[in-house]
Amino acid sequence: MAERSYDIVFLDIRMPGLSGLDALPLIRHRQDAEVVFVTAYEQHALEAFELAAADYVLKPVSEARLRRTLDRLALRRAPARPQVERLAAEGAQGALLLRIEDIRFIEAQGHATLARTFEQTHRTRFTLAELERRFGRHGFVRVHRSYLVNLEHVVSLEPFFGGSYLLRVDDRERTEIPVSRSSVAAVRATFGV
Repeated sequence: MAERSYDIVFLDIRMPGLSGLDALPLIRHRQDAEVVFVTAYEQHALEAFELAAADYVLKPVSEARLRRTLDRLALRRAPARPQVERLAAEGAQGALLLRIEDIRFIEAQGHATLARTFEQTHRTRFTLAELERRFGRHGFVRVHRSYLVNLEHVVSLEPFFGGSYLLRVDDRERTEIPVSRSSVAAVRATFGV
């Protein structure tokens, strides 16, 4: 078996020589294969799963049951799709998919949530709170009840009225975004000021 590579190995529990349970570690030592037990002995199922068997199928096996096992294993072995995260925004022809790194800030205006890129503003169907949860790991920070800012695009931090600040981002207009008093400490810590 070592000279060939297998994706799936089907084993019975009772076989001549080694039992299927004894054979499983030997197979795993030589193969990166999924092991499925196909047997009439239901009392060994727990032990098989403790040994990380992919499935435990009782005889007689129906075609539908075997198909479910094969489909599940195909999903497990499929290469993972790369996670491309985009923000869907309203466009004239349907949804525009904005790259997260291109968004300078997101603003709540009344019932609308707007995402600003370098030179355009796009309406989204999400709330600011939803986008804060979703994009926090991408460097977006809530600096005001109406603003979520991508820290990668902040170019200056300017003192403002009452001990607060204005953040300036690198969009075409060099937009100024107010920092709420409740966010001042977090902004100072983030930028080391």
